[in-house]
Amino acid sequence: MAIDVNDKEFLGSVQMEVEALIQGRQIADSRLRDAIILLNKQLERVTREVSPLVQQSKVIERGVSELAAPANFICFSSGTTVRFTWDEVPFASIYEVRQGTNWDTAFFVFRAAGLQGNIDPLIYGSYDYLIKTIDSRGNYSAESSSSSIEVPVIPAPSINVSVIDNNVLLSWTEPVSTFKIDYYLVDRSGDAEIAGRVDGTFTSFFEVVAGSYGYIVRAVDLAGNIGAPAEVEAIVAAPPDFALQDSRTSGLNGTRVNVLRRPERPSLLACWLKQTWYEHFQVHKSWINIKAQIDAGYPIYIQPSYLTGSYEEVIDYGVIIHNTIVSINWNSIFYTPTLNTLVVVKMAVSDDGITYTPFAAGSSQYYGQLRFLKFRLEFTNENDKALLEIYNLTINLNVKRENDGGEVNALSTDAGGTVVYFNKAFRDIESITCTTKSVTEPFVTIFDFVDIPNPTFFSVYVFDTMGARVSKLVDWKARGIV
Repeated sequence: MAIDVNDKEFLGSVQMEVEALIQGRQIADSRLRDAIILLNKQLERVTREVSPLVQQSKVIERGVSELAAPANFICFSSGTTVRFTWDEVPFASIYEVRQGTNWDTAFFVFRAAGLQGNIDPLIYGSYDYLIKTIDSRGNYSAESSSSSIEVPVIPAPSINVSVIDNNVLLSWTEPVSTFKIDYYLVDRSGDAEIAGRVDGTFTSFFEVVAGSYGYIVRAVDLAGNIGAPAEVEAIVAAPPDFALQDSRTSGLNGTRVNVLRRPERPSLLACWLKQTWYEHFQVHKSWINIKAQIDAGYPIYIQPSYLTGSYEEVIDYGVIIHNTIVSINWNSIFYTPTLNTLVVVKMAVSDDGITYTPFAAGSSQYYGQLRFLKFRLEFTNENDKALLEIYNLTINLNVKRENDGGEVNALSTDAGGTVVYFNKAFRDIESITCTTKSVTEPFVTIFDFVDIPNPTFFSVYVFDTMGARVSKLVDWKARGIV
């Protein structure tokens, strides 16, 4: 009896090894060999029935497993990962997940022996995944199961803003996102200054200059996705404890580019291009006379205006000034009210008049110290009809008031009073108060102070009720301009 070769499809790996041994033997009676092979096949079938959980290895054409693809294959966000789950396939050895829609071209993601797997959070976009079953001999299931996940843009948070004195307080809600929010980016808009990373949902800014400030908050998730911006505006009033130190009106004798100085105010007319009568009518425009210019929609002789221009000036204040707010203001006349002329103020400061800080935009700015102030007005016209005149350009310096204080042991033996040195470098002192620490009887405390520029000390005396000098511990406070 001969065994059909197709019967090999029913033989397990162990039985195939037994058959190979039988075929290798030289047996005179072929019936004995056939009988042993039949017994071997029966043993295989019994093994399947007795031990159904034993993984089967089959000889399948082209290396394709007869196992099915996992059912209920899904992927979703766990908040910190992308999680994949699926149903068990009997006799499966392992499962493989790939990214893509076509198995042959999809990218390998991971393999798992269990019924779930995790990967790192994903950046914005849509993602498709496939899964196949792999049997004990490394053969893939013929079919695959698919799943997908989409990571949308993180929405903007909701911001609340409040202003206390010169402190701007920002708080915001955590937006709904696919993955957990890791931190927030908080920017001050307009000047590209970044407060940087904020790990909570609250931060604050201290604004030393009055004005309108815009702030932008963006959420960033664990994958590094940056969310949509939320913007808010805060109005900050004039800061406290600043005193006017210097105010001057410019004669506008600085450097002008495409700007005309009118000496009668004085004032600046922007933007203007120096030109002859011929250039005005024949080079810049093809007009035969003034009427042609008016008919063309340019009723002011100095039109057409130039599109850009600037004015720059340097002021030497003579001494180093600390903790200063510089503010520049002016009056304006718009000769073409329906057309806009943008004016940007930029400032730079120096201690020596040679090396300056980089120009920074803003009509009011704070500086730790300065002697020389360089400011520039940059004009941009909406078109060649726009004309703006500015006059009464004023530059104000407001310096910071600060408090100082401490304790001193005022000794009756100190001739001329006990000297008290200020802890801060005041440029001017506005007030001094002294109080004696005593619970037994009242004492009179007086101080001697000479109001000179850049004072460094004052003297203190303590007297009892009889007018005699005594030694006592004195609390002192001073307030002035630094």
